[in-house]
Amino acid sequence: MSSFSLSSMSGFEHWNTQLAELVKTLGEDTFFPCLINILRDTVKIDYPQVWIYRRNRAPKALYFEISHEERSAQIDSYIDGSYQLDPFYLAALINKESPGLYRITELSAKGFQQSEYYRSYYAKCDTEDEIVYIIEVSQDVCLQISLMRNKSSSKFSDEELKFLRSIETIIRELSLHQWEFLKIARPEEQDLKVIPGFEKSVNLAFDLFGRSMLTGREKDVLGLTLQGYSTQTSAEKLNISIETLRRHRKNIYAKLDINSQAELFSLFLSSLGSLEQEPNKDPLEIYMRKPQKTA
Repeated sequence: MSSFSLSSMSGFEHWNTQLAELVKTLGEDTFFPCLINILRDTVKIDYPQVWIYRRNRAPKALYFEISHEERSAQIDSYIDGSYQLDPFYLAALINKESPGLYRITELSAKGFQQSEYYRSYYAKCDTEDEIVYIIEVSQDVCLQISLMRNKSSSKFSDEELKFLRSIETIIRELSLHQWEFLKIARPEEQDLKVIPGFEKSVNLAFDLFGRSMLTGREKDVLGLTLQGYSTQTSAEKLNISIETLRRHRKNIYAKLDINSQAELFSLFLSSLGSLEQEPNKDPLEIYMRKPQKTA
């Protein structure tokens, strides 16, 4: 891996040459591999991944370079449901963060290693650091270019982050053009319509979810939990002790008949379709309502 600075003439010329080669691959299956190779010429990347996030479906891996040993932990487990707790997924489709380059600890606030996502998924992966380009395609679709370092590598440096942020605009625009080509080449990718219920405001869903079953303080705890905040950070935001927050969370789980944050988020997503049936009413109450028996 070579290193160069865009501030130098040689570095600028080198980058322009590579950029021209990347543009030539637009519309080809080699675009994302070429993009990763160009980035690797400046920044060490161990596990590159390119994902498409679709609000009404599990995410889809468009490209990745991961060892066979790590594939089950990083890819299969993620698609099976771990993505629902991923700070990047939440940022892209739920919290609607602005497109850009983010480090995972920037999105998960304090206490990332105490989060349910870290304990149930991230700790099992060979990952030391992760940064991601979040690229908004539409209101319900986002591209994610993930650059990971494994545990034998160091974290991304401030200088590396500065460089990667400086090229974010061109990475975003080229990736958006590539996505348009993909939709033409792969007609199945065009079926991205949102299922009933997801057209409603996610913020409204957060506000209404569980309102009929939980106390006001439990609703506060529930909202922060759904947004992926750790126990410590949630307690700080609500100005309560960690023990008190855990007691509220235990009561929430008991009332909703669930046992984990992953089950909570799954229940939240499953109930969103009920918003369409009775707007401005707790979708969870509608979702969990038992069907009336007929004579």
